[in-house]
Amino acid sequence: MIKFSITILFLFIFQSCAPVIGVLGVTSIGSATKEKSLGSSINDGIIHTKILNKIYKLNPVLSDNIKVSVDNGSVLLTGKIKKPIDKIKITQLIWEIKGVKEVNNELQITDSSNIKNIARDIASVAEIRARIITDERINSLNFSIDVVNDIAYISGFSENKEEVKLVTDHATKARFVKEIFNYITINDDNR
Repeated sequence: MIKFSITILFLFIFQSCAPVIGVLGVTSIGSATKEKSLGSSINDGIIHTKILNKIYKLNPVLSDNIKVSVDNGSVLLTGKIKKPIDKIKITQLIWEIKGVKEVNNELQITDSSNIKNIARDIASVAEIRARIITDERINSLNFSIDVVNDIAYISGFSENKEEVKLVTDHATKARFVKEIFNYITINDDNR
């Protein structure tokens, strides 16, 4: 609001420069409204710290290879790890943290012992994700999907059992998936 008042003041004082100052004032007001609030930044910082602590407790070596970004409760993981099971465990641990709204686990698995299985797993993740995203009864942002050796691991949170059933049904229909492990939490946590 202060920026807006200063902009108006400059417009009256420097009328010949009004178009330039007006554009600058509107730009500064627009950029100020897009910034995160202090409360949101603090929450993201707390979530970030909790994630780093959980990863370190899981395996201290992993914490050196993983980069964590948190933006308004949306978590992005990047980096490289050796074991697919670590990727799944990390995703599950992050969903346990209050305030997490979405987990985007983009960790790359460096153990490429079976290229055929990796390709099938990637295809399965894409198929399940496409089914969930196109189902209007499901809030797809609340779920993470990992597939390792034709086994689907689904984690996240849901507000009801019906949504959980819909998600698992979609996973069951995936072409290569042979088994599903459901780690979805049903709660009333209004993240």
